[in-house]
Amino acid sequence: MVQLLVRLVAAPGTVPDVVGALRAVMRPAQQARGCSFAGVYTSAVESGRLLYVEEWDDASELSRQFGTARFHRLLELLEIAADPPDVEFRMVSETRGLEYMSGPPPGTALGPG
Repeated sequence: MVQLLVRLVAAPGTVPDVVGALRAVMRPAQQARGCSFAGVYTSAVESGRLLYVEEWDDASELSRQFGTARFHRLLELLEIAADPPDVEFRMVSETRGLEYMSGPPPGTALGPG
């Protein structure tokens, strides 16, 4: 799985417009082959701080999006952010659920030793 995370700060007074624009970027992603999730979040603590997330089955599905109009629109939104945005592409090789909390701590030997 590949995650795209974009953290940005919208200029004062532009938050509703930027959220709307991110949702317009998000909707086609949700319909695209290989996209398992897309969402837009606003901070409950810091006004104007936004998080945009996409999750893709694999890197090739995401990379096919780079030349699309919706991805160019995302890049335009990054350019007008109030502060330099933070963009991350995370390659996720393993995901665990709550059972991880009840297992041995990472790096702990499992057998006698």
